[in-house]
Amino acid sequence: MASLFGAGFAKDAFEIAFRIPNLLRDFFAENALAASFVPVFVEKMQTSDRRDLWRLANNLFNTLLIVVGGLVVLGIIFSPQIVSVIGHGFKGIPGKIELTTLLNRILFPFLLFISLSAWSAGVLNAHNRFFLPAVSSTFFNLGSIALAYLTYNFWISKGLDPVTGMAVGGLVGVFFQFLIPYIAVWRMGYRYRPYVNWRSPDLGRVLKLWIPVVIGLGLVEIQVAVDTFLAALLEQGSVSWLSYAYRVMHLPLALFGAAVGTVSLTLFSKQRAEGDLAGLASSIRRSLRTISVFLIPTLFFVIAFAQPVIRVIYQRGEFTSLDTSYTAQALILYVAGIWAAASVRTLSVAFYAFKDSRTPMFVNLVSVVLNISLNLLLAFVVLRTRRFRAFAFATTFCSFFSMSILMVFLKRKLPGWKAGDHPLYGLRVLAAAVLALLPIYLGYRFYFIDKVQGFLPILLMLGAGFVLFALIYFGLARLFGIKELGKILPPR
Repeated sequence: MASLFGAGFAKDAFEIAFRIPNLLRDFFAENALAASFVPVFVEKMQTSDRRDLWRLANNLFNTLLIVVGGLVVLGIIFSPQIVSVIGHGFKGIPGKIELTTLLNRILFPFLLFISLSAWSAGVLNAHNRFFLPAVSSTFFNLGSIALAYLTYNFWISKGLDPVTGMAVGGLVGVFFQFLIPYIAVWRMGYRYRPYVNWRSPDLGRVLKLWIPVVIGLGLVEIQVAVDTFLAALLEQGSVSWLSYAYRVMHLPLALFGAAVGTVSLTLFSKQRAEGDLAGLASSIRRSLRTISVFLIPTLFFVIAFAQPVIRVIYQRGEFTSLDTSYTAQALILYVAGIWAAASVRTLSVAFYAFKDSRTPMFVNLVSVVLNISLNLLLAFVVLRTRRFRAFAFATTFCSFFSMSILMVFLKRKLPGWKAGDHPLYGLRVLAAAVLALLPIYLGYRFYFIDKVQGFLPILLMLGAGFVLFALIYFGLARLFGIKELGKILPPR
């Protein structure tokens, strides 16, 4: 995508167009639905027959179909007005608002399919099936990529910007992201019924948990909307540089942080339902340590090699060396916070297992206010150039803030919980990671930095460097008493 569209007019328009339905995504999909639906569904699995279980599933499915479907229709109708607000900074660039509106109308049904996909994922996760929901997002990515490439010249022949193919491909892809897990749920015995009962006690329990989560996530989405509005006011390319950096940052965060959080919700909910608080505390600690042993070394490697990482992934075609430099700067600031962001996800899941969605909501409220304030202060008062960096820094700062508050508040739920255990363990992992990375980074700075050019040589250098770093890190981990790494890795 970077080679086709670079970081500017078309890619900025796509990012804003996609971000608008994405602002509503957390209300009805992934985090909100999982936090409210899975604990109730898991509890009902232990107390009810399959008929009642599927009745609840159908009730929620049809509720999403009606509510989210209605929002999608309204979003398509009022797209010009929405885009003119969120993308206000585009108004001075001829054709940019119009392109953003077209892309937004194509992408708005994404919201419905991603919400129904999250419903399927919740049912599968409650049955301890995690692989298919995790990989189903691949369909959205493959659809975006394939149609953007295959239809590039077609859209030009029709007088439209070729980035339109990326939007159409994304819509096709997200349909399959919903369909494939839905078929898996069907094979488990579920059958669709046009059943809607908004007075159902089970649906009421889901909504009771859902509302505080939505308020908390809604605050985050307000922050994202404000950030998007502010970033659009900066120099052209700012939205794209932040987006490209965020996607690289999100890879390790999803692999280790989101994955642990997804699996933990089902486990924590079962232990809380059984009253096993000692086991729950142990599981939370183990989940947080799993995050630490993988994410802390990963984030330091990415920070040290941000420039070649961005170069090997993006720098070709329309993506210039200047784009590489600016995206790498944003990446460094973003990735510094992935350990804290992943910890927040797991800690929030722990509260959800207690059916307490209010505490994460209030922490989100304070974090959002802090984030917006930092963005305004840094981007429009302190920084004079490359002001996009303020947004990445504020995100990382607020992740650490939220992690610290949640760790302290968790002690109210688990009297034996030690809030300082997680950061102290993180410092131990940090020491091992820094010592393991130091000789590799020095070798890069003093020998390879100017001598390795081209895609394949840089890729080989990064691959060899990461393997060597991992081997040294695993060795040092034993010296530093990081026993959990040995427990996580498969036996020989």
